[in-house]
Amino acid sequence: MTVEAASATWKFDFLDTVNADPQCTPACLKVIKAYLHFASEASPVAFMAKSELVARTDLGEATIKRTRKLLARLGYLQPVGKTAEGAIQYRLRNARKQEIDEHIILVRERLAEDRREEKKLFRTRSALRGDQNEPPKNATGGSKGTPRSDQNEPQIPRLIPRGILSEGRDILTANSEFTGSTHESQEREQNGLSETACYAAMSRGDGSDEPIPVPGDQDEAQAMMEAICEDREVPDIVRRRLLSMLQAGVLTPRMASNILAPVEDAA
Repeated sequence: MTVEAASATWKFDFLDTVNADPQCTPACLKVIKAYLHFASEASPVAFMAKSELVARTDLGEATIKRTRKLLARLGYLQPVGKTAEGAIQYRLRNARKQEIDEHIILVRERLAEDRREEKKLFRTRSALRGDQNEPPKNATGGSKGTPRSDQNEPQIPRLIPRGILSEGRDILTANSEFTGSTHESQEREQNGLSETACYAAMSRGDGSDEPIPVPGDQDEAQAMMEAICEDREVPDIVRRRLLSMLQAGVLTPRMASNILAPVEDAA
């Protein structure tokens, strides 16, 4: 390694130490960098007038004075005399390199341990939430409640709309998950219940805040949308949002009325 390369490495190590030192301020790095410009590993003594330091660091004289005292106390700057013009000469010493290297290792290990603890806590909380969501078990080990024929069928999550007119992934998810659900539609038809009539009854009675039953297929959904919009000129974006909320099982007659009110005012 050449002398110039060795001196450059010495300067970089010096700056890395000061930069990682928790007792140093950002001004310390600026002042040390200014002095290192005039020093080398072979000749680590440098001096500068305050005006030169102000120009090179963009710091005020009071800040420079405090910073040099701090660097001297930490051992980075060691006063060795004054020039004929009165500038203080300093010997630059990377006095805390070993201590700061150990500090970096300790901080790195502590952060890694904190991450491990966070993951452990997350797994514990996830396990607790999973236990709370399980149904209670009876004395024979089975879950309480009457058995259902569709226990092995996949459960379809309820989707909560993000906003009245927002378009997002939840719309696509709602459309794809609820398109083929014909089982509930067949049950409602056997009971002689029409979704369109159900919406009309709910909008007139006390059930205006109850969610409208989810349509069984696209034809039924379109019929319900016609009943909800009541032949009004509803923009496509509003109609799509109403449809997604209807298929998600969260649309109530009152919500539909509030969404369509601005449309009626515009008309």
